Amino acid sequence: MDTYLIKYLIETTDNELSKKYIDFFKAELDWQIYISETHISKSYFRNRKIDLNEKLKRLYQNVNALLISANLNQKDKINVLSTLKLPQQDTDSINQLGFNLFSPIWHPLRKKNIVGDYKTWQWHQNIQHKIRNADFSSFLDPEFHENLEAFQQHLISQYQQQNFKALFLYTDQYFYSKYSIDIFKKMNRPSFVFTHGMPGIYSKEIDNRADYLMVWSEKIKQNYIKAGFDSSKVKVVGHPIYTNLEKEKPLRSSLTDILIIPVSSVTWHQHEYNNVVVNDASMVILYLYKVQHVLTKLGIKNARYRPHPSINKKWIIPFLDSNFYTLDNQPLTTSLKKASLVIGANSTIVLEALMHGVNYIAFDPKDENGVNMSGYKSVPPFDGSEEKLMLAQNEAELEKMIVDNVMTKYSLVHDFIQDFDLSVLKELIN
Repeated sequence: MDTYLIKYLIETTDNELSKKYIDFFKAELDWQIYISETHISKSYFRNRKIDLNEKLKRLYQNVNALLISANLNQKDKINVLSTLKLPQQDTDSINQLGFNLFSPIWHPLRKKNIVGDYKTWQWHQNIQHKIRNADFSSFLDPEFHENLEAFQQHLISQYQQQNFKALFLYTDQYFYSKYSIDIFKKMNRPSFVFTHGMPGIYSKEIDNRADYLMVWSEKIKQNYIKAGFDSSKVKVVGHPIYTNLEKEKPLRSSLTDILIIPVSSVTWHQHEYNNVVVNDASMVILYLYKVQHVLTKLGIKNARYRPHPSINKKWIIPFLDSNFYTLDNQPLTTSLKKASLVIGANSTIVLEALMHGVNYIAFDPKDENGVNMSGYKSVPPFDGSEEKLMLAQNEAELEKMIVDNVMTKYSLVHDFIQDFDLSVLKELIN
């Protein structure tokens, strides 16, 4: 039985170019299907409202790109087109390796080094308007696909003139990423995807389009290889945000201030073509009730909870016992520094909690098929294969772990985040 609309449309069209561009817009088309309910944060809607500050920032960036020439004349360095949002010190580190990072006008970063002419800006505005407002069926128009294919030549000419030697991306899931990877392949220039979190899914359909995938650690690399990735394309570079990590760190673990990180019961696009996941919105509520049930049995009177940004916080509040649960709106760093224990779902926050000196117990209930409350099969380290991570798969296990005060080992951080080192780029880009 056919279970995924986008896959069906690709399989049933005879136009090869249309197949290509329906695939390119897969995530954006999914938004029209899956982002429509009140439990999803409006910041994730395709036509989300843009506040005045963001409008002014974009105006400044556009003016900078169109009227102030980006400095592309440093012949002693290699120019790279990048959509990576890096701290300034890490941009400086990349510059020291001999690279100049420039962001495109369709994804501007910071206030300078933004490239793109008026024609590209106008094209970008039209694409954005279509993604935000156009009917689903208009994305299936073969003439639209032909125009997109033709416009690639303009960008190829522009990027060749600006002598871009490589492309850096944070994912390959969205239209602009797929479109740009295609352009750089036609230019015979390498493209790189830098992972931006602990993977929640390992699949050859995710972040496998670029020439290289840059990951945080050897463990993560091996997980990708097990999923079918070519070992030569996966490179370990660490992560720029997490540098100078302490080798050892004592962890707090008590019941005085417990922070709960519930599952994210939201789907805004499908990751794979043959594994359609439709989340039950109530799972985030059920998760919080299950944790409360355990904590109440142990005499705990209250806890904080911090939902994923994709969840509408106002939607959650009426479902919960306000005498027990308090919504955590603090910056993540502040929240983790205050916490005496974190109980949470599969998340990169496990590493951040450990780095902030607080114990993390992963609570990940699964059904008889190994599918968790988010609708996916858990992957390392949340699949039970990692002895250093304290993992409870039902309420009884969670209760026992809390009573026994079991501790996730801090060294898990170093297993999944290695020292930041981009020197491999010098071998791959020339």
